[in-house]
Amino acid sequence: MVFAGPVRIVAVLSVAVLGTGCAGTVDGTATRTSQRSGATVMPLARILPGDEDIRTAVGNEMGQSPSPRTGGIDLLPDGFRSNHEASPIDCVGPAYPGLRVVYEKGPAREVAVQDYWNYDLDVVASSATAAAVRLASAADAQRLFTSFVEQWQNCAGTTVTMTTLDSSKTQWYSKVTDVAAHGSILAATIESWDTHQTPPYPVERAVGVESDVIADVNVSLRPHIETGSRAIDLVKAMLRRLTAVN
Repeated sequence: MVFAGPVRIVAVLSVAVLGTGCAGTVDGTATRTSQRSGATVMPLARILPGDEDIRTAVGNEMGQSPSPRTGGIDLLPDGFRSNHEASPIDCVGPAYPGLRVVYEKGPAREVAVQDYWNYDLDVVASSATAAAVRLASAADAQRLFTSFVEQWQNCAGTTVTMTTLDSSKTQWYSKVTDVAAHGSILAATIESWDTHQTPPYPVERAVGVESDVIADVNVSLRPHIETGSRAIDLVKAMLRRLTAVN
């Protein structure tokens, strides 16, 4: 049987594109994070992780769409606008990657997103999403990233409840833990499960900032796999690619 947890959540977030208690650890503080203050010029699709990045960071192969999704802020999922869809809505950002409600306050100017998957039973990571978001300026990107640090820290230990938009009314639960900020990288671990008795599985989350771009990654692991730096390593790879050209 194929592990179904991340399959459902990816489907839920895909549908959302079309829709309009506290304990944990917090390490580090928000400091000046971006090494460059000017605008970047590289097309965002080119900084998204490739096959080699995935193999190196994640530890197994993953399939991906032939080309990433690119466009404006309207490209990002917009199914979560209030506590009715995801509660508490203020903690939906650390729980789920690349949401419009998170980045529209940026203001975001350009977006590129790629999904990755491998639902074989013997893999470490079953799915991942990487998003690159270009803000109006480097100052805007820095301000948004700094707000993420405070927000994620405040959400440590909180469980986000998300209700699907389909007839099943499935509820997804995502507990935010292990929030850590180190320079230009912010990371957390998410424990995810649902009302269909899907085995709980860990998700690694990371965001990073460089100049006017924020990289946003999640990596969903098989149940009982130990978390590590997979999402962080993918964010670092994206930011290195950005600075190499700019």
